[in-house]
Amino acid sequence: MIGILNRLYRRNRRILMVIFLIMMIFFTLNNLETTRFPDLLDPSSNSIATKSKQDDPEEYQDQLRKLNKQKFGGGTQQLSHSDIDVNIRTTNEYLMSHLSLSQVDLNKLELATKNPFPFDSARLATIHSSLKDIFQVYKDSAPTIDSLGRYKHSQRIYHAGYDTKVDPNAPVFTEDYLREFLDLNDEELQAMKSSHENVVRNLPENFSEGAFKGNGIVYVGGGNFNWLVMLSIKTLRYLGSELPVEVIIPKVEEYEIDLCGRVFPALGAKCVLLPQVLGAEVVKNFKFFGYQYKALALLASSFENVLLLDSDNVPAAKPDYLFDSEPYKSKGLISWPDFWKRATSPYFYDIAGITVSQRRTRYGYHNYGVYEAGIINENEQDPSQIPLHDREGTIPDPTTESGQLMISKKFHAKTLLLSLYYNLYGPSHYYPLFSQGSDGEGDKETFLAAAVVLDKPFYQVNKFLNAFGHYDEDRTFIGCGMGQYDPVEDYSILSNNLDLLKERPEKNFMSFQDANDAGIPLQQNTPRILFIHANFPKLNPAELKKKGILFKKNGDRIRLYGEGMPKRVGYDFELVQWTSMYSLVCELEIKVDAFNSISRNDLCDEISAQLAFLKNSINSLDI
Repeated sequence: MIGILNRLYRRNRRILMVIFLIMMIFFTLNNLETTRFPDLLDPSSNSIATKSKQDDPEEYQDQLRKLNKQKFGGGTQQLSHSDIDVNIRTTNEYLMSHLSLSQVDLNKLELATKNPFPFDSARLATIHSSLKDIFQVYKDSAPTIDSLGRYKHSQRIYHAGYDTKVDPNAPVFTEDYLREFLDLNDEELQAMKSSHENVVRNLPENFSEGAFKGNGIVYVGGGNFNWLVMLSIKTLRYLGSELPVEVIIPKVEEYEIDLCGRVFPALGAKCVLLPQVLGAEVVKNFKFFGYQYKALALLASSFENVLLLDSDNVPAAKPDYLFDSEPYKSKGLISWPDFWKRATSPYFYDIAGITVSQRRTRYGYHNYGVYEAGIINENEQDPSQIPLHDREGTIPDPTTESGQLMISKKFHAKTLLLSLYYNLYGPSHYYPLFSQGSDGEGDKETFLAAAVVLDKPFYQVNKFLNAFGHYDEDRTFIGCGMGQYDPVEDYSILSNNLDLLKERPEKNFMSFQDANDAGIPLQQNTPRILFIHANFPKLNPAELKKKGILFKKNGDRIRLYGEGMPKRVGYDFELVQWTSMYSLVCELEIKVDAFNSISRNDLCDEISAQLAFLKNSINSLDI
């Protein structure tokens, strides 16, 4: 019997070995299976935690399965001098000679050079040459006066919400009112005018043909933002988005070898080291930080059409269709609203050479043709009684929330370049002009400002943002994030209503019922929420644990976003995010610098506990 078995084995050993290998591969893949998001997209289900409407696309699931055992050795193999593109080599040489880079940082630079670059050599040479000239214009157009920080008194602008009901006791943001804060004398005003005229006159109208190509999503990464970017991209792929992604890393020190060499590529994303795109000449003459990186990221990405997302911005649905739909096709620039009325100083319009008309073209908060919050001085035509930003020629209310922005570099090249100028000299000069010390000072006002100065088209999403959060034990609302609406659906509703209102151009309606009573059937539809800007607090489990944010005073856990998210966005947002956290951190054991201060065991204990709470609290959700 034994002899027979031996003969069978010798004759069929190759077949048996193949069967054995197949079984081992199957066993390994099963053990490495990334946790899927069960039952998270179907709010109508009675069991939101047990059934999925859409699994992760298999391409990315397969890639993620491989991560658990795969190790990336980037930075350990030296590239020969001749292997490196000459444009990148020059930048690398400058960085190595002028920065105090550790050996770890040199390994990061090596990996950034070794990874596939989004520009070929010819395109990169063209971009370096163009940027050298553009940044020379910025340098030649630098403001020649000291920083703008002198105010007429210690009082600051009344913090007015854009959608709040008209309060007869609140100040009206007229031209006279907005001139009562930031102070410029005639000499300073003339100097700012001169530098602004110079930059507008000398910036190019277009980028070089073929410098940028295709559609894509761009994030600014680096430091603790890398973790948030990974979480957002994981959700993108879960939702089925196939758009390419570029993660702009501002500094060599912030480039993470494992993420950029192994993880992001598995998710269809590339890390792009910002200095390598800008080139040695630019890096040598300018220092960048903070809010400036968004405009720089738009410039440094290889895409011609860009959806820029903050690292803490999580899509609620796949955004791929936006580029091929209105209003993007005709406008080429889309912005989303922030909470506040615009506080831009009238001095900005003087500096930009804009003659603000006395004619009123807007009437405050506008909900698809209806002025539900009321109208400030509705029939008043005296400019001294009209909000400045209701007048023709000004940047329209409300302020911009730049956690998401869409821009075409083909149609808005100069808009992007002028907005970058406002950011380069933002902290010292232009941020005070745009915000006058009010909340939210930063890059967010620079994009529409540039479009208005250059008389370029843009679209502001009409539907006011949705505040996300929860109520504490004292029934005080604790805001945690912002929901921003689908611009395609928004544009459709607004366009339809504005067409209907042309029948009664002399009448401003205060409610949809008033319009219906007048025989104008305005749509009261609400577009779906497309983006969740999870900005305060950010979804960093280590920080949430450290600060105790996930607990009530009595020690019970909470849902940061309350019980209404399935009804608002179509699925259990928090459960999706914490399931992703568990998958990435605890199953795949991906290492990120954001968690260096906490052990993986402690971190995974916290993630597991919150995940269990979310699953056990499903019955409390509004669906």
